[in-house]
Amino acid sequence: MQQRIVTALVAFLLLTATLMLGFVRPAFLVSTVQAKPAYMDRYNRDTRVRQELTNKCTVCHVGRGGDTRNDFGEAFEDAGYRITPKLREQFPKLFVKSREQTP
Repeated sequence: MQQRIVTALVAFLLLTATLMLGFVRPAFLVSTVQAKPAYMDRYNRDTRVRQELTNKCTVCHVGRGGDTRNDFGEAFEDAGYRITPKLREQFPKLFVKSREQTP
């Protein structure tokens, strides 16, 4: 009788440990987010920003997360994280011409 209790207890502990590792381990495997809200603010404050794109992570990143950068995100980094006339020219879908800008 005692041996069955011990066996059941050991099985329960192994199952519990396995389940815990199943939940805890993936938390450590998640990649860290690289998005910087200050960079989004730089885009949002630009005088030629497309209003429908303000506060959208996808301006610089693939998908909704802040991990992999898209072409604009890479070019923005190369430009020293500044919005330049060259960037506006390269990515016209992200900006409006100054005359099209609504007040």
